[in-house]
Amino acid sequence: MIYYFAYGSNLHPMRLMERVSSAELIGVTEHPHHSLTFHKKSSDGSSKCNMFHTGKGSDLIHGAIYKIKAEHKTDLDGFEGKGVGYIDSQIRLQHNEEEYSCFTYHAQQSHIVSHLKPYHWYKQLVVLGARYLRFPDLYISSIEAIESIDDPDLNRRKEKEVLIENIIKYR
Repeated sequence: MIYYFAYGSNLHPMRLMERVSSAELIGVTEHPHHSLTFHKKSSDGSSKCNMFHTGKGSDLIHGAIYKIKAEHKTDLDGFEGKGVGYIDSQIRLQHNEEEYSCFTYHAQQSHIVSHLKPYHWYKQLVVLGARYLRFPDLYISSIEAIESIDDPDLNRRKEKEVLIENIIKYR
């Protein structure tokens, strides 16, 4: 088993289990000196989340530590576009006075574009995960305040809307 730090659209356990069946939530934590941004250029023309290193002690990103089977990392790499916009790295995080060595994804410098916007469904996945994990209200409000746009791909949009409906029903 290996540990994964989710901070974007994979926050909600149902979303991650849809992608990686072995995913098991360990708990929530914070990673200092980073902020959540929506400036990673996606191949679909929108922006996705990035864990951006600011170096500021006052900045932190909220996220979740998941345990997954090591053999499922390749599947997650594919979903996340590892090598095509995202790279992975190891970080050390604390949860319940235990230290975890986790992998996570962050945008390659070549894929950071500040003028793009996330699709409505993508932003909603991030918000639903943050709410489910009971992140601070101010943090959730800051995500909700991000301007988002309609996905022009009607089939993808409908598929994601079904996923969102299922996540809302999830207990």
